[in-house]
Amino acid sequence: MWHLLRSAQGQNKDITSLAWNPVFETVFASGSMDGTIIYWDVGPTGSEEPQARVPFAHDLAVWDLSWHPAGHVLASASQDKHAKFWSRHRPGDPMGVEDFETSELGAASDDTEIIVDEIELGNHVGIVIGRKGTTIIALQRSTKTKMSVDQARRTLEIEGTAKQIAVVKKRVGLLLERLNAQENNILNDMAL
Repeated sequence: MWHLLRSAQGQNKDITSLAWNPVFETVFASGSMDGTIIYWDVGPTGSEEPQARVPFAHDLAVWDLSWHPAGHVLASASQDKHAKFWSRHRPGDPMGVEDFETSELGAASDDTEIIVDEIELGNHVGIVIGRKGTTIIALQRSTKTKMSVDQARRTLEIEGTAKQIAVVKKRVGLLLERLNAQENNILNDMAL
């Protein structure tokens, strides 16, 4: 007969994926519909409480999780069309939420001074905002920044640390480059 060994509750939405660590048999990670990833240790010294939580690890549901065979890297795949890799320093090190930082934002640091900066959006204000603000909301969640759009000046105002702002500028810059390239291609096709 099956009997309940342990119950682990911590996700706010439906759990969509789960993966056991290949090295530490009491450790697993779970992903949910809201994009949160939680790291658990349910062994004798573990608890029913999460060991680490990464809210907004993805903008949409986490569909799959898979550990590296050495147990130090976790890969996540999401409905947001991104695969992300989460690592810890070395197998056997204690793990905390600071070990789950994405490579783009880097490891947790003392860079906590909040600054304000802006990006010129030009004619692409509506596209950068997205339908019902979804693009800006997703970007805020993934970079942990605050943003607002000044439509009169056609700028995106960003509030966060220097590292967070650099990530936002990189992502928005790539989006603007892609939009400008598409615009140029359309104009070239029309000229022919």
